[in-house]
Amino acid sequence: MIDWNQVDRFIEGVYRKSHSVHSKHFYSFGIKKFRQFADEKRIDANQANLYETMDAFVGWLDSKGLKPKTIVDYLSAVKRFLVFCGFEIDDKKFRNKVSTPRVMKIAEEPLKMDQVRRLLTTGKPNARMRALILLLLSSGMRLTEALSLTINDLDLKAEPARASLRAEMTKGKRARVAYMSDEAKQAMNEIINSVSSGGFIFDYSGDIWSRTKIATVNFRRVVSRAGLGERLDNHRIHKIHFHIFRKYFLTKGSDVIGEHAAHALCGHGFYMDTYYQKSEEERASDYLRLMPHLSVFGTREGPDLKTEFKREILLKVGGYSKEEVGKLDLAGMEDKEIQKLVRERLLGEMADNGSHQKVVPVSEVESYITKGWEFVASLSNEKTILRLPN
Repeated sequence: MIDWNQVDRFIEGVYRKSHSVHSKHFYSFGIKKFRQFADEKRIDANQANLYETMDAFVGWLDSKGLKPKTIVDYLSAVKRFLVFCGFEIDDKKFRNKVSTPRVMKIAEEPLKMDQVRRLLTTGKPNARMRALILLLLSSGMRLTEALSLTINDLDLKAEPARASLRAEMTKGKRARVAYMSDEAKQAMNEIINSVSSGGFIFDYSGDIWSRTKIATVNFRRVVSRAGLGERLDNHRIHKIHFHIFRKYFLTKGSDVIGEHAAHALCGHGFYMDTYYQKSEEERASDYLRLMPHLSVFGTREGPDLKTEFKREILLKVGGYSKEEVGKLDLAGMEDKEIQKLVRERLLGEMADNGSHQKVVPVSEVESYITKGWEFVASLSNEKTILRLPN
């Protein structure tokens, strides 16, 4: 016999084990559906008719139009609850006597960056939704992880900007660092001033289950305004959904920094075991190589933006040739090293040019400029290089 009074205690145990609000809700829904089925069909489930009852339950769910994946999940929840109530279930008999619909692998259309631009422009998202979209796209976070972020989890001054994902907020219950693009950082900076200390950055009301539902409803409005609300052929699944940003990150990451690194940055435990043997600096460097490929409005497929900036400094300020710059590992060089190269080249030229160039204190720059001298570069010791035009 089923003791329905045990439902709450069973659900509490499920939550205690995983601390997953999603699991708690899903198990509750599955058991609620089973009770609804039993009442409607006037079935008193017992050990003798267990497999017959469960097979009828699957047929009943299927007749309601539920997706195969949902049916399988509900069935799993009910099965665990029945064992909790004292029923004995033989897995082999269960597989032979309870027919479940096959969960089909759906071929989704890959996300295109033009679609993301439409979401962020034609879709007219508010500042919070804009930040959420850019964060998910560039970090590889799950939606629930992003919605669990607080101010204290962010380091927007780091290079690249990052968020510390606490173990309790991740699916695999393992802490990790997630990086974000400069575009996402800028969008986050625009909304954090309105967030209370310790409060959620994306503060949709309620528990994580409710916040996910509210965020999804708001996102669907943005998708609709952008004219991207189509569903996959013969399916109820939308072509554009939150999880597709994570898939895009994983695809681009696998192409640019390798499959192992991409999976680890997404939080897949098997890959994290080895990838996290790398130093924080090495992991950040990997992400900086990936970041341009996650840019929505910047140089998406071009060279790393910071590396390109270093290259321009050496070419235009330091006077280095393209051949000389091409021999340098710019991505691995610190800003101080770039400054040193520029300073050495400029000071060397000054020795050859006599009085045509000179180093002056910053406080004297204005007076020299009025006399016709031109600015060349700033040095790290509060001095500036000036030159007389030819």
